[in-house]
Amino acid sequence: MEKWCPILNIFGFLSKRWMLLILKTIKDGDSTFNGIKRTLSGISAKILSERLNELQEEGYVTRTIVSEKPIKIQYSLTKKGISLGWCLSMMEQWIIENNSN
Repeated sequence: MEKWCPILNIFGFLSKRWMLLILKTIKDGDSTFNGIKRTLSGISAKILSERLNELQEEGYVTRTIVSEKPIKIQYSLTKKGISLGWCLSMMEQWIIENNSN
């Protein structure tokens, strides 16, 4: 993506398959790997893992290993992820208000 257009950069990142649904699922409260996978039926473990790693690398989520048996991995939104969630909620509201379909 071009550096001169941050909107295209973020839309390019978020338009990857499953990315927005993963963020919404974490925002809505499913925070474990298996919980996210269960909620998003149809996503493979490999793709979910890749997307979560990308979200972590970009600073939208944090990954925590919970010391339980069996060990669980939890994901949570960072401050950056929470602010993105707010922006996406506002965009969703705009779409609802302005969509004639």
